[in-house]
Amino acid sequence: MAGLSALTVLESSASAIGTNLLHNGSFLGVQLLFLTLYFSVKQKRLVNIFTDYFGLGDLLFLLSITVYLPFLNYLFFYLFSLLAVILVSIGSKALRKNSNPKIPLAGEQAVMLLVLMLIDTLNNKINLTNDLWLTAYLM
Repeated sequence: MAGLSALTVLESSASAIGTNLLHNGSFLGVQLLFLTLYFSVKQKRLVNIFTDYFGLGDLLFLLSITVYLPFLNYLFFYLFSLLAVILVSIGSKALRKNSNPKIPLAGEQAVMLLVLMLIDTLNNKINLTNDLWLTAYLM
């Protein structure tokens, strides 16, 4: 993931990197705050979500892509990759009775990002480092 950050630094302006980091980092921070609040209220005590619910690798992966993806791309990647990971996990648990309850979130999201980066490379209509293709698609 350090390579993504280096690639972004080479291809983007400092302003774009700062904007991505601010918007995506804030979004991620709010998500982690809500997760902490949810599990703390549910268990009636302050919960550190990194001990049982959210791995450090998951956090590091999501932080590392904050500089690479603009906000709209980050938001869509975050939401759709979480949905895909949930569906894959449900399917995996249905096929294997005694499976590990932990979900390899960062690993599965990294595979999805790799696929998106390959599509980005092969298809000149998509640019992961720019939101314009997505806003044009949505409009």
